[in-house]
Amino acid sequence: MRAASPRIAVCFFGITRSLRFTFPTIRDNVLTPARAAGEARIFAHFFEQDTIENPRTGEYVTVDPKEYLLLAPDELRLEPSECCLEQWDFGRLANYADVWNDGHKTTRNLVHQLHSLHCVTAMASDWNPDLYVFVRPDLRYHDSLAPILSRAWNGPDETAWIPLWLSCGGHNDRFAVIRGGRVARKYGMRASRALDYCAGVNGPVHAERLLAFALEGERVRRIATRATRIRANGVEWWESFSFTGIENLHARLERTSTPSILKRVGHRGLRAVQQVAELPFPR
Repeated sequence: MRAASPRIAVCFFGITRSLRFTFPTIRDNVLTPARAAGEARIFAHFFEQDTIENPRTGEYVTVDPKEYLLLAPDELRLEPSECCLEQWDFGRLANYADVWNDGHKTTRNLVHQLHSLHCVTAMASDWNPDLYVFVRPDLRYHDSLAPILSRAWNGPDETAWIPLWLSCGGHNDRFAVIRGGRVARKYGMRASRALDYCAGVNGPVHAERLLAFALEGERVRRIATRATRIRANGVEWWESFSFTGIENLHARLERTSTPSILKRVGHRGLRAVQQVAELPFPR
């Protein structure tokens, strides 16, 4: 029998980067709704870092290494940077290509993010939560997660709720709400699939497409919840929240009953609706 309210693991990962700018929206739109929805516990894995230097994003900033205290995590793990690269066979990953032509710095950053996500997923899984909320600390969250938490708790088991915008040929990897440990581990521990993905496409690791690869065959729901990247210097990165094609069809499905849509779009539309609403999501 389902409990009256869920155990919710809120999982932060990566580097705090711009938490001093983003924390008010994290507090209001992530933490407060989670605590209102059930028993919430905050898990965090961060890299120990007091400077950020990223030529691609124009960040050359000194940051507070204890900025994570704003989150008041229930469980925290700090780790030196660079120590995880060998664990995920970075040398083999780097052999596929240097897409950004920056000496594999961007690929290195992605591996760090995936490692941190892997670690915080393992931490949270030990608590056996009902819902997992994976959130980056360097995002300004424009919308409350309260409606999504409610839909996830009252929806089907083993389901990932992922933003519909900026999918880049895969799934948006900025944040997610997930019901069920199996899908949460596939989402959070996808670093272990990175080399399989590269071998399968005979190309470099790609963040959004790796996520779609890791969740292949699982139930995914798209959500319109928005968040914007905030760089360490406080600059707000422009984001496009627009969507087209099959994503637009899914948004209509969220607002309208399935039969009314099918009357308008016919058999071709039926196939598209099934692909989005029932999944597995087509790669």
